[in-house]
Amino acid sequence: MRVAIAAAVIALAACRDRGKREHADPPPSPPSTDMRDAQAADASTWPQLADYPHAEPARVIAIPTRTDVPRFDVGGPVIVGDLAIISSSQFGFAAVDYRRGTIAWSKPAGLHVAPPLLAHGQGDSSSIVLVGECLSPPAIADTDALLGCLRVVTPTGADQAYIAIRGKPREVEPFLAAVGLQSLWSAGDHAVRWRRGEAAVTIDLMTGIARPASIEPPPIVVEYRDRRWEIRQVDGRIVASGKPAWRTEHPYTAVLGPVWLPEQSPALRVVHLGAFSGTPEVRLLDMDATGSLRAAIARPTPGISLLGWGIAPAGDAAIAVRMDRSIQRDFVVGYAANAMLMWVYALPEVPRADPVGVAVAPDAVVVFHDGDTLTILPELLAPPTSPGAGRGSSQNPTP
Repeated sequence: MRVAIAAAVIALAACRDRGKREHADPPPSPPSTDMRDAQAADASTWPQLADYPHAEPARVIAIPTRTDVPRFDVGGPVIVGDLAIISSSQFGFAAVDYRRGTIAWSKPAGLHVAPPLLAHGQGDSSSIVLVGECLSPPAIADTDALLGCLRVVTPTGADQAYIAIRGKPREVEPFLAAVGLQSLWSAGDHAVRWRRGEAAVTIDLMTGIARPASIEPPPIVVEYRDRRWEIRQVDGRIVASGKPAWRTEHPYTAVLGPVWLPEQSPALRVVHLGAFSGTPEVRLLDMDATGSLRAAIARPTPGISLLGWGIAPAGDAAIAVRMDRSIQRDFVVGYAANAMLMWVYALPEVPRADPVGVAVAPDAVVVFHDGDTLTILPELLAPPTSPGAGRGSSQNPTP
């Protein structure tokens, strides 16, 4: 299957405010309001994916769950060596050896859990932060409000810390009342930031003290030679602070992360959803992260929304896509760092309300779906004869 990768030029225009340059990229088409063709697709054959290369899973791993417990939250996977660390209201936290299909260790938690976070370190020196509702909360002062419990563990599952997350009632009241999807981000060497819905707190990893914080995700940081950019999405548009500063003229659906190819400046991998020629599509675009004109567009896929994604340090990326409004026809598409579409994989055809967790490991793509299943899909290494093939530059930053 030949994969079309078209070169695209993004014109840069001078921006009048604060000296920023603007990506005058072609305007993305508006989201489709007529999905009848996608909805009418034959669920037994999925004809929209018939012309794409298909992946076969290396293994499918069932995770034991408590079916008598509602599945409020799911999170992960986070890859640490051979382990994929995941979270769910129905089992707490679990580290699964994705190469062998076994559970290495698990940790209990209450009904609400945040996604696991790799805090710092590499290999066996890594620390993993697990945040969720307390089963047995440590004692706290009467003047404090309890938000949850925080556990720090090693990759082998050994506990390094278990503390109550607490704060002054007036300060943390918005967070306690918040509902919605959760995120957990590093906030320096000794703190994490926990977002739930439209509220967030910063948690001191030594004391557990929580204070109000911004809900905005941390920027993607790209360092190249002697320059540095911090890249954010503002009202969907991509804004890069640095020298030169730049921003896109039009909004995009998601920013996945940087791409590093040999002997090239870094690119920024983004995704846009829209109706192109009347058909709802998911389009992946690599624009130059330094503000120059270079860009590439990958082969699009059908789809109406994103359920999750993961990206490797070099830029290999996998995206979970919702095909149509049936809420049960979803698939994963994998792209190599050079923007070659490598394969698609249809997820089990069941009603799916939860996000789909995706992580790109060096030798596989790990997908956590339906609250109880890890599916291990092939790696995303492009053929050596394809343009830009390779594992990428050694200058990979950590966003």
